[in-house]
Amino acid sequence: MGRNRMIIVASSLFLSLVTSFLPAQATDVTVLDSCAKKTTGKIRVITEGTCTSKEYSLGNTPITRGEHRPDALVPQFKDRYLAAKAAAKKKGDTLQITSGYRTLERQTYLYKRAIKKHGSAKEASKWVLPPKKSNHPWGLAIDVNYGVGGTNGKKAAAWLEKNGYKYGLCRRYKNEWWHFEPLVAPGTKCPKMERYAS
Repeated sequence: MGRNRMIIVASSLFLSLVTSFLPAQATDVTVLDSCAKKTTGKIRVITEGTCTSKEYSLGNTPITRGEHRPDALVPQFKDRYLAAKAAAKKKGDTLQITSGYRTLERQTYLYKRAIKKHGSAKEASKWVLPPKKSNHPWGLAIDVNYGVGGTNGKKAAAWLEKNGYKYGLCRRYKNEWWHFEPLVAPGTKCPKMERYAS
């Protein structure tokens, strides 16, 4: 065996031994939580420890329906919104929840009203889902700045559409610029918007 070939073989053996003792790659690190400063919304990803009392915990997964219906917005979803609201304020945009958690009775009322307005359940469902399908009664949907006067309402919602993924918030429907849900883990790209609710 030639000298150069021996050096290559020895180098390969050395590298395989060394790499077996190296820590996992950065992409293999488990993110325990994303924390956002309450006053600014600035995000900090943590791999050990917990968020401080001056931060909101944003979690590290999408937020989905639980086993039981809540009677308010899911707390971590609300914290994600509050963190985004603080960040938007730093940029001069004002976010306001104009409709969030709804009881089943309220959702039923809104759905029936939409049927009257749009002429059929099929058409109404493009704008207001039936109570069993809507995430509002699960505390997992918010309408932001809907009905807020002036251009700032829609402009601020556009800020949330662009930046919400950092907080795990996504605009869900193309026909509703105001509707957001916690569809992704913070920092993850939002899915393609659905055409409309139904």
